[in-house]
Parts: sequence; structure tokens; C-alpha cells
Amino acid sequence: MNILSKFNLTSRIVFLVSLLGALAVIITLYSLASLRAVDRDYRALLNQDARASLLISAALLDLSDASHLVLSVLTEQEVADMRQTQQQLAVVMEDFDDKLATIAPLVSNASHQLSLIRQQERALFEQANAVIDSAARWRGDRALTIIHQEFDPTLQSIRQNMDVLRSRTVNNFNSTSEALSATTRATMVNTAAAFTLALILVIGLSAYISLTQISRPIKQLTRTMNRLSLRDYACPIDHTERQDEVGSMAKALEVFRDNMQRADRLEREALIDAENRRISQQLIDLTEAMPGAVFQLRVNPDGEQRFQFLSGKASRYIGDSAFDASHSGLRLDRIRVDKSPEHTRALERLISQSLNQLCPLDMEMEVETETQRFWLKTLASARKTSDGATLLNGIWLDTSEAKAQAQALETAKEQAEQAAKAKSDFLATMSHEIRTPMNAILGFAELVLKHPLEQRQREHMEKLVRSGQHLLGIINDILDFSKIDGKHLTVERIPFSPQQLLDDTREMLGDKARDKGLQLEFEPASALPNLVGDPVRIYQILLNYTNNAIKFSEHGIITLRLELQQVAGEGTCLYGEVEDQGIGLSEQEQAKLFAPFQQADTSITRRYGGTGLGLAISRSLSELMDGDVGVRSTLGKGSCFWFRVRVGIAAPDTPLTISSPTPPQADPGLNGLRVLLVDDNEVNRLVAREFLHEAGVLVDEVEDGYDAVQQLTENSQLNYDAVLMDVMMPGLDGLSATRILRQNTRLYKLPIIAMSANASQEDEKKSLQAGMNVHLPKPIDQHLLWRTLSRLCLGNVADIPSPRAPAPEAEDSASVLDPLPLETLKQLVSTERFISMLAMLTADCIKRGERFRALGDAADPQTLSREAHDLISTAGHSGLRKLEQSARTLKSELENAPDETVLKKLCMTIYQNAMTSVATLETYFGVRS
Repeated sequence: MNILSKFNLTSRIVFLVSLLGALAVIITLYSLASLRAVDRDYRALLNQDARASLLISAALLDLSDASHLVLSVLTEQEVADMRQTQQQLAVVMEDFDDKLATIAPLVSNASHQLSLIRQQERALFEQANAVIDSAARWRGDRALTIIHQEFDPTLQSIRQNMDVLRSRTVNNFNSTSEALSATTRATMVNTAAAFTLALILVIGLSAYISLTQISRPIKQLTRTMNRLSLRDYACPIDHTERQDEVGSMAKALEVFRDNMQRADRLEREALIDAENRRISQQLIDLTEAMPGAVFQLRVNPDGEQRFQFLSGKASRYIGDSAFDASHSGLRLDRIRVDKSPEHTRALERLISQSLNQLCPLDMEMEVETETQRFWLKTLASARKTSDGATLLNGIWLDTSEAKAQAQALETAKEQAEQAAKAKSDFLATMSHEIRTPMNAILGFAELVLKHPLEQRQREHMEKLVRSGQHLLGIINDILDFSKIDGKHLTVERIPFSPQQLLDDTREMLGDKARDKGLQLEFEPASALPNLVGDPVRIYQILLNYTNNAIKFSEHGIITLRLELQQVAGEGTCLYGEVEDQGIGLSEQEQAKLFAPFQQADTSITRRYGGTGLGLAISRSLSELMDGDVGVRSTLGKGSCFWFRVRVGIAAPDTPLTISSPTPPQADPGLNGLRVLLVDDNEVNRLVAREFLHEAGVLVDEVEDGYDAVQQLTENSQLNYDAVLMDVMMPGLDGLSATRILRQNTRLYKLPIIAMSANASQEDEKKSLQAGMNVHLPKPIDQHLLWRTLSRLCLGNVADIPSPRAPAPEAEDSASVLDPLPLETLKQLVSTERFISMLAMLTADCIKRGERFRALGDAADPQTLSREAHDLISTAGHSGLRKLEQSARTLKSELENAPDETVLKKLCMTIYQNAMTSVATLETYFGVRS
């Protein structure tokens, strides 16, 4: 180890690392060499034994072919065919000989057995020829004797020998593989052991060097340092002869000892100077401890501005080069400041005011040095000197971080507001997209209920309507929560009757309670006066509470109460409560209530359903009406949910507004009108046709724009009163077809009504510019369609409300299938018809998916847009939500001119969603396409 003592610590560490690396390289080279030899042997084994085994199997197949040819001779009727078979047999035996020749060098240890097989093969060939010759001479009995007594035994013997040869080859392959595997394992074990030993060696050597060359010497020097601190200068300092870092420390300690001795000698002489230095250092420490840089600026009577003092931190604000000049007096104009003329004039006014009036200076500006830009705040006081100059004593503070934090807070506030708005928009959009197919479902159900039905069928349809209305109630909860969360919901102040609220609740939920065997009781509120408030929102709270009571009760009585209370500081309040004998709530569960999307526990959602929004909405509505909500509950015994809202007392003669909406009916004048329906989608035509037939309208149907133009221009005897035209169709679209029709003077004034899934103002503008009279959005609103036809065809000038554009598709992971549309269809048609229609739908999904996958490679935007538009309608009416969403996404992207890679990816997504939709349909309805 004396050799190592000549090197410094870094060299010793490098030595240890190099040693470890060298051992690792040696071990690695050994491992690579061993594994390479094993790999070479494996390759040779695979090339020899595996190939031999395959050739033996092929040779056995040749023997089987030969046997088949010999046996086939017995069934031949012509001698020529027999001779041809004999020639084929010669070819087969020649192939067998070739394979034996190829096998021979691969199984050199089985040459005797191969020789025996060749002899048997020649005998077999002669016996086969004898069979064929006997058969050719019509000696079938002789041929059979040769086959049974000679040919079959020889063939069996050859096969046995071949099987033995193959078994020997396989056994040799397995034994050699085992040996190579053992060699590999031994190599890995040796490598691991070598690495372990090398690591132990290096760790041991490192520990020894650390102990003898570092730890012990440093401890000795530490003890010497402690003795020197006690002024024991007689102690020896060891290790000064070493050339490494420890030796340097020992030499430094010698210098330190000499300096201490010299300091002791000068201490008495420096007492006065030390006191002066203490005071100076105290001032310097105070300035350095301050958060900014301290300065003293002298302003001479001639206007020259020069710094008299700058603390050490000033270099951060004025740059290192400028700070170096401050010892001789740095001029203020050496600092570069990026400011506008207005900023400069304002700055000069502040400094001038401070100099003239000797008032404090407080200003902030953006400063630029050689290396940085930052915001600098200046706080200073002014005083005059005896020679007429002015001294500004002050401090500089870097306020960049504070400004950045303020900006970050402002940005975070804006982002939070945007996020809240985006969340509200998302919830509203999602609810609207769910509402669209629900309108179609309820519309179909109401159409069916207008026709005579069996009692069981009517009950089913009424349950369907109630289920749809329940789902719409959930959607309304989501919309209300969105409005509340975005602070867009307002409350009314109108007169209402408290008793009417209870009566409406009884009418709405009485049947539902009776269906569950529950008794719904209402304590009369007729004694209460008419009130002023928002009856719709109060009624909504009552419905939420009562619905929950029915949902979570299996038996017993549900009681509703309303009463007036006088609350200190709040005035007159309407207090209401709903008490049930249901499952009740624990204290922990009660703490979770009235929060969005929360129920007592997750099992409640699975068992009873619901969104968990009802109570949160009730609380928000109550707070909007300056009230509060709460609950009293005992687990297993029931709950009592209450609310309190501020109301006013209505004047006795104030009339109450009672709305009694009458369902709109079709104009009788529509009966007998003839309309041409143009739509390439069968489902869309079915919906429109049913709506028109209910109004007595006669309907002719075509599938594209070309057929529509032909039907209207060539069949002049068909007098159509109007045309319902889909906008996007394959071939000739609705806009182009309308332009062609408007060029015909006979059809110039024919009412043409656009129907499209695109309902933006821009889409409506395009329809009107093409010559269409009205643009109606899909899904079709039955009553809006009737009123439009009445106005255009009968001259009815009743106002038609502007159709609302559908909300954009929400960017969420929508479920694959909404089964309600198809379940509704299943109730309307026979089982056989439904299965047939379902098969057509799955086949159409597969066809469209394959088409989009093919179109993704071609990347034709026009074709993709047309196909996507059609898919949106088909998937939407069928409840294939995820497929509809992916089609909407593609159509939206097409408007932004994406590159081919994006289009191909979106088309592949549609293909995948189409396949997923097919699988979901088959699983849900239990059929196969």
C-alpha cells in the first residue's frame, strides 16, 4: 500500500473503479465466448438432427405413396393405366432414394441401418413391380399373394427401421440440447460467481483504503485541530510528508498553527483596529441581511448623479461590470432602463419631487442589465448636505417574483373560470346529446299509444314513456346542475299556492308510490295563504325529496308537510319536509349528502340507481332562495329531509297563474297533401314518414338527389305540394339537387324543406342560398314539421320557432350502445321482423366500417364528409353512441383540412368502433349476424 500513498485520493478511486471494470470485462468476455460456443453447437444441432428428422418423416410419406400406388393397381381395368402407375411408383422410389442420400451425411452414426433400409427398399420396389406385372397379366390372385406375403412385411420392416432411425435422431437432439443447456447454466453460474467475487474484492480493497488512507489520518488531524484550538502549539502534526489531499490538509494545518501564533502576538496591538472593524462589519452585515441592495446616491447641484455606496447585492440589479466601477463612484446613467418617453418623464418627476421637497421616493420600473431584465422597486429618503448636494439613502428590491405571482394568480383565476365554464358547457352538451334520441323514443311511443293496443302492450308502452321521462328527469338534473354551477340559474318571484304544490306532487308521484305498496300522505296546506316566490323550484325540491323517499323505502308511510315560519333576520320562510320509513342513514352517510354526484355509499347507486345530483340541486336551489336544507335520520328507521326558503305573502286578490298546455295538433288542411321525401337513410325516412302519415300527408320516397330531380321533372302528372330534402346524400346532394330544381320554371316556387343533422347558422345559410325555403334540424320535431308544412303549403302564417342547432359532441368516452331506441323498436314489431332488421343493422355496420377503413387510405375529403354525415344519422337513430361520436369527430376535423395521417387514424377509429358496435349488439340482444 506504500505505492498507493504516492497518489491522491482521486487516483486511488479511479484505480479501484478501473480494477472493477477490468474484472467485469474479463468476466464478460468469458461469458460471451462460452455462450457463442453454445450458440454454434445449437445451430449445428438444429441444422443436422432437426433436418434429418424432417427428411425421415418425408421419406415415410413416400413409402405411404408407394403403398397406395401398389394397392391402386388392383382396381385398374386397363393395362396402360397399370404401367403408368408403375412409372409413378418408380418416381416415388427415386424420391425416396434421394431423401436417403440426403439423410446419410446427417446421421453418420447410422450408416448400417441406412444400408439395411436401402436393401429393403430395393426388395420392396421389386415386389411392387411383381405385383404390377401379375396384375397386368390379370393374375390378381398372384398379386394379392405377393402383397400380403412379401410387399406388406417388407414395407412394415422399412417403416420400423425408419421410425427407429427417427427416434435415434430425436433422442440425439434431446440429449445434445440437454448438454448445451447444462453448459449454458454452468456459464451463467460461473459468471455470477465471478462477478460476486470481483465485487467482494473491490469492496474489501475500498474499505481497506478508506480506513487506512482516509479515515484514520483525518481523525488524527482532527485531534490536532482540537488541541490547536486550545492554544496547544507543541503538539506534532503528522502526515505532512504525504502527497495527497491528506498531506495538503496537514500542511494547511501547519500554516494555520503558524498564523494562530502570529495572531496571538499581534492581538494586543490590534485591539483598537478590531473594534473599528467590528463596527464597520456590523454595518456591512446589516446591509447584507436586508432583502435588497442598499445604496447611497449623491446628486450634485450641477445635476450629476453618482453612487457613494452600494452593498454587495447591488451587482444583482446593475450588473457585475457596473458594480466594479462603483468604488470610484458609479454614474446613474450607466444603468440601462427600457422605458417609454412617458415612463421616463414620470420617473424624472418622481426623482425631482423627492430632491426638491426631500420627500420619500417610492417607485417601480423594469430594469435591464447585461444579463437580465427584472422589476426593480426603489424606496429612498433624501437629505441635503452642507455643500448643497442631495443624498438619497435607500434600498432596491426585486419585485419580479411578486409580479409573476400576481400574474400567475390572475391567470389561474381566468383558467379556473374557463374550466368552470367548460365544465358547465360540457354537462349541457352531454345532456342535449342524450336528449336527442330520447325525444325520438318518446315520440315513437306516443305515436303507438294513439293507436288501439292490447292492455299488456299499452302497459309496456306506458312503462316505456315513464322510463323515458325518468331519464329526461336525470338529464334535467344535469342541466340544472350545470346552470347552478355556472351561476346562470335565476329564481322567480311570482304568486303561488302551497296547497297546489302538494296536489301536483300527489298527481306526479302517487301512482309510483302505490306501485311499491307505499302510502303517500299530505298534511293539508290549504290554511296557508298564497305566497310569493318561485313555485317551480320549490316544487322541484319537493319532487327530489319525495322521489328519494319512494326509491329508498320498501314499506310504510311517506309524509309531506308545508308550514310558514318566522326566522330571525330572514323574515317569512316556507318550511317543508318529507318523512319516510325507509333504510335510514348513519351519521357518516349523512355527512356525504347534498354534495354533487354523492350518495350514502356506492352500493346505493348500484342498487337504486340515480346520479347523486338531486340533493345537491335541492341545496343549491334553496340557497338561491335565501334558504337552507338538512336531514334528520336514524339508520334502519327512516329519514326526514327538510328545506327552508324565503317567501313573501301574496295580496289576497292576487291572481295565480296556472298553466294548462294543450298538445299541438296537426292542421286538418294537411290531410291529402302529397310530399316527396328525399333521404338516403331508411331510418330517417321511416321517422319522417310516420310523422307525415299521422297528419294525413301522402308520401312518396326516393333515396338520392338524382332520383328526386328525375321524379319531379319527368313525372309532371305528379303534383307535389312540398319536398322534404336531406342535405347530404351520395351522388347528388340536396343542395345541388335544389339548385337544379330551381332552374325549372315549373318548380321554381315548389316548397323545399331542408332536413339535416348539420343545424348551425352557416349550414342554414347554405340551404337558403341554394334555394330551399326552410332548414329543419335532425332529429325531426313532429310539430315543427307540421307547422312548417302548414305555413308553406296552406299559407298559415303562425310563427315557426327557429330550430336550435344541436350541441357539439362532447369529448368524453361515450358508451357504445344506448339500447332504448332498439328496445322501443322491438316492442313495435314482431320478433322475426326485429331479428331481420337487427341483422341488417349489424351487416350495415360491418360494411360501413370496412368502407371507412378503405377510404382512410384514399383520403378523399368529400367522400369522407358525405359518408360521415350519413353515419351520424344512422348510428344516432340506432343508439350506437360511440360510433356516432367518432363520425361527428371525423366530420368536424374535415372542416379544418387535416393531413392524411389524421384522416387515416380517424377512419380506423370508426372501423374499430363499428366492429365494437356489432359485437355489443350481438351480445346485448343475444343474436349473431
